[in-house]
Amino acid sequence: MALWDKLTSSKDKDEKRAKELWDRAIKYYEGKLFNRGLKDLQEAIDLNPDYGNEAMELMQTFSSQGNEEQALSVGFALIKMDPRNVELINKLGNSLRNIRSFDKAKRLYTRALKIKPDYKEAQYNLAGSTFRITTADGGLISQTRKVESIKLPRRYEFQGTRVGYQEVPNESFEEKKDSNKQDKEEEDEENQPTEEELAVMREGFINELKKDVESNPGTWDYEFNLALLYDLFEYGELAIQHYRTAKEIEPENRMSINNLAVALMVHKKEHSEAETLLLKNLGEHRYDRTTVHNLAILYRNMGKSFQTLKYFVYLGDLLDKSLMDYETGKMEAHAQQLFERRKYMEAVPVFENLATEKQQPFWLEKLAVMYLNQKKEDMYIGALKRLLRLEPDSEDASQKLNALADDYEGQAQDKIKKGSKNHAIQLMMQAVKIVETPERWVELAQLYEDEGEDILAENALKRWKQLSGGDESQPETASIGADGAFLNPFHSLSATFPAILRPLATPK
Repeated sequence: MALWDKLTSSKDKDEKRAKELWDRAIKYYEGKLFNRGLKDLQEAIDLNPDYGNEAMELMQTFSSQGNEEQALSVGFALIKMDPRNVELINKLGNSLRNIRSFDKAKRLYTRALKIKPDYKEAQYNLAGSTFRITTADGGLISQTRKVESIKLPRRYEFQGTRVGYQEVPNESFEEKKDSNKQDKEEEDEENQPTEEELAVMREGFINELKKDVESNPGTWDYEFNLALLYDLFEYGELAIQHYRTAKEIEPENRMSINNLAVALMVHKKEHSEAETLLLKNLGEHRYDRTTVHNLAILYRNMGKSFQTLKYFVYLGDLLDKSLMDYETGKMEAHAQQLFERRKYMEAVPVFENLATEKQQPFWLEKLAVMYLNQKKEDMYIGALKRLLRLEPDSEDASQKLNALADDYEGQAQDKIKKGSKNHAIQLMMQAVKIVETPERWVELAQLYEDEGEDILAENALKRWKQLSGGDESQPETASIGADGAFLNPFHSLSATFPAILRPLATPK
């Protein structure tokens, strides 16, 4: 054989082998045997680098379909070939966040930033990972920039219904004022009192609130109101004194703690104590937007750039999910109005946020109603499953899930009788996704075997054995080392499975 023929033969052989490995890798990914798929995919790319481009498309397809584990496994194979590809590393971090693996995501973003320190998307994504935010890249940057222009700290309002109280001048995100309101405000500005008149008015307000405190010693709201009035009138020492007294009366009250921190920050530049107070508040009230707002302002004043970014990212995410309302009570009222008016598109994200923050069945029950109305079956199922985790005794949620799963299983059995096993597999997979049972996995294994899908049949049997208590091993996953390096934890399954249970065999 001529040298040219030998070379050509070798090349053809490599391409053929690469194609076999690629096809087998796809099968492994479909069966969620990620380590096996990862090994074959890497070998295929080594033999034919053109598969690298196809693998990138495959990764994006998996991610767009919500199959993040498959997307990650493909990404790990690609990054082996191009370890300095910061865009790919960033995408892998985003996929990890989508499966709630935030610590691993942080290591990836950190690795990308070591390669390219000014990579803005990775900076924002790293900040978002700290607070377990899944919004990424442009969306995360956009919602953060809505709040990054904030200049002033935020105080809690006066408490009670005393006549004469004015709203605290906090920055807001309301729409631009209409022309009539602007004209009225301009007219009001022309009739502003003189400095002497203002001094008399201030003294009158202070005396009224001091009388309240003297008449009701040890009452939290009176102390808080007097402290806030001193705060707004720039009597810093007196404001701090009365905030401290209010805090002694109710040590865990978040409003006292927040406003005391703001007073220390504004009037005394005591950043260290303010930081301690605000972090304590956040530790006990993790969704308190006012506390997050003030931490962002504090860290900007302290010159801590990443901490500043981190809290503005968190604030932007919280406000984006709550219609820009700082107070949960206002958000709840707004959400229920939207639900009653059947404005489900607007209501769903707010209800999702409240379901997370409040951890009450009510919000999940209403989410299920809205998703069902919108014919979003996956979201409907998800809401019911979350409701069951929160309230395991919920018979209504359990019955709805079982009814839906039984319906899919019934459709699958009809398809089996008609000889349409491929369609039956799809329907049975839907039933399994809703309510897993060992019997459904055995039925799936039989169907896969009948269709010649040995890898998928093996995987179905593995899941059957796990649910039956005979196999405690975990599904295969790819992992990342502590330094952000990618590991290849390939291992072959050593367990052997019994023959498929023939009593459940499908008709030929």
